[in-house]
Order: sequence, then C-alpha cells, then structure tokens
Amino acid sequence: MKKTLVALAAIASVSAFAQTTVSITGNIDFAGARFSGNMYGSKGTTFTMLNGTASTSAINFTATEDIGGGTKITAFYGLDPRAFGNDGAASTMIVDSQATAPNGVTVTAFGRHEVYAQASGGFGSLKIGAPNAMSLDAHGVSSPLGTGVGSGWESTSNSLMKRSLNARYSRSIRYDSPVMSGLSGHLLFAPGGDQATIDTGDSYAAMHFPNARRASEVAFRYANGPVNLMAVNVRGAAAANVFNYYSYTSVSSAAVTTSAIGATNYNYVAANYNLGNTTVYAGMGSGGSINQVKTAATLASDKSSKYAVKHSMGPIDLTYSYTKVVTSALGTTGTINQTLTGFNGTYNLSKTAAAYLGYEKFDSGSASNATSATSGIRNITSLGLRKSF
Repeated sequence: MKKTLVALAAIASVSAFAQTTVSITGNIDFAGARFSGNMYGSKGTTFTMLNGTASTSAINFTATEDIGGGTKITAFYGLDPRAFGNDGAASTMIVDSQATAPNGVTVTAFGRHEVYAQASGGFGSLKIGAPNAMSLDAHGVSSPLGTGVGSGWESTSNSLMKRSLNARYSRSIRYDSPVMSGLSGHLLFAPGGDQATIDTGDSYAAMHFPNARRASEVAFRYANGPVNLMAVNVRGAAAANVFNYYSYTSVSSAAVTTSAIGATNYNYVAANYNLGNTTVYAGMGSGGSINQVKTAATLASDKSSKYAVKHSMGPIDLTYSYTKVVTSALGTTGTINQTLTGFNGTYNLSKTAAAYLGYEKFDSGSASNATSATSGIRNITSLGLRKSF
C-alpha cells in the first residue's frame, strides 16, 4: 500500500510540472491621423493602426511548460492585425520583417510579429525562430516612445534608426544570459544564405527568402536602480547575390535584379536615467547601415543621435524626443541629414488603456520632390486610443 501511495505521489508531481499554461495577450491601437508637408503622399487624414499610433498592435499566443529542474519550454507566436486596418500587408523584407503597403490596401490575412520556441532556466534563455533583436531593445532603452509616432524609429521605409538597427531577423537564434548584479550579455545569429542564381519564373517569395544576408548581434545591458544602459554591435556579412527588392516589378525573375553587398558594422549605445517623475534618455550610434540593399560601392555609413525626456504628472505622461541621422557615401547623393522631432501627451485611463496626442515632424534632408516619398518634409498629428490585454 505504501509503495502504491509513493508511486501515485510521483505521478502527481510529474503531472503538476508537466502541464502547459496557455495565454493570449495583445494590444490594439487606433489613431485618427492628419498628414501634411511637401513630401509626396503626405497630405490627408485617416484612421490608422500604423503611422501615427503610439504603439504597435499585436495579438500574442504563449504556451509555457515547466519540465522540471527550473527549466521551462515556451512557444510564442505574435500576430500583426494591422492588415485588417487597411494599412497594408506584412513584409517580406530581406532582413527585417516589418514593412508596409500604402494606406488603403485591403489585405485579408494576419501578418507576423515575433515568433519563437524558447528554453529558459538557470542558464539564461535560448530562443529559436524570429525573436526580437537586441538592437530593437537598445533603441527602446533610448526611446520612451518605443517605435511609435515621434520615436524616430522610422518615417519612411528603412529610414532613421531602422536603417541600422533591426526589429527582428527571420530564421535566427538568440541567447540571453542570466542577470548578475544588473549586468547581462546577449547574442543573436541569423545564418542567412547566398543563392548563386535565381531560376526564371520563380515567384517573388521564392526569390526573396533564400537570399537573406548573414547577420549577428552582440549586446551588453546594465540595469540597476535608476540607471539603464545598453550597448549593441550589429553586423551584416558580405553577400554576392542579395535580392534587390527595390528593383522588383513583377513575378518574373527577368524583371528582378540582384547585387553584391559589402559587410556592415554598426555600434549603438543607449541609456536612460530616472529622476523620479522625470526620466532622461540618450542614444548614439555609428557605422554601416545593415538595412540598405545597395552595391558594395554604395553602402551607406550612418551617425545617429537620440535625445528624449519624459515627465509624469499623475495619469499624464509628457514626452519630447529628437532624432538625427547623418548618412554619407550613399551612392552619388553625398551626405544627407535626416531629423525627426516628436511629442506625445498620454492620459492613462487605467493600467491597460490610454488616450494620447502624438506629433512628429520628419525632415528627410533632401529637397522637396512631388514624386518622391523620401524627399521633403512630412508632419503627422494624431489622436489615438490604445488598449492592451
């Protein structure tokens, strides 16, 4: 009888830690946005889940199982619902999975955000799939506005901070060490590929995905009390046959070009310091731009700087942010100075709901061009409501 009770107790203990916990979380953010300026496509008003919102909309599924010994296995899948907001499709970009089609394009499928399988425990955390990159984390350390309106993450595709930092890499692996006295180390590797030729008749997706550049990130973070510091190095390997999606015009490979690209190396240091009701932020970066698909002879070199301050008054948060990116040696265009000034006023209705007023002014550093979405000045003023769950 005693042996039977011991066996039953053992079975019960195994089933106790072998159960899987499943949760659904997310965030929905909609804004009424007004666009103005002399940049092409910068005039008009709209309701949007994209440009003008204070946060990214997402629906996340998480399944976690405790397998014993302090080790947990987690499956995470994040969906991007913005396609249903008539804001465009999820991307098939070469390195970064974030891009958009013009406002008003109707898409009938979810895009993808972060997705990974994870093992975590006393050894730290290992994620395989498409986890968020450390360069996105570093940007967050220097940006109280995240990647939302006024943050300087991007204004047009692959502009500003998104030129040299990355949201995530498809087919990558990330390791995060345990935190010791506030200090942690982080590694990420995306193996990429370099297909020698592209067969005639291949579809857009088939031509695109095998030709991702190999990339890696190394980061260190220190968070202790009011101090938060992070430094990241982002490297992109040279490749002989990178798919140039800028030249894509049809599904026929005869209309698609590929190009050789040189290696890139970018360093970014971010910090913030909490003074009580006020927090100050700063970030500095320099090096090669990983997200620009150019020939080796026309690779861009960026120098970026970010400054921000956030002040809280009860339920009200006021944030000012300034971003500057100086790009040189970009083909024959010479040096370009891009700046973005942002402001956000948020009224926190609860711990999970907020209304906000957002504003940003983006100066591309290029002359006004009525046929270009990357030249001139664009202003966004938005009034939005977000709810997380």
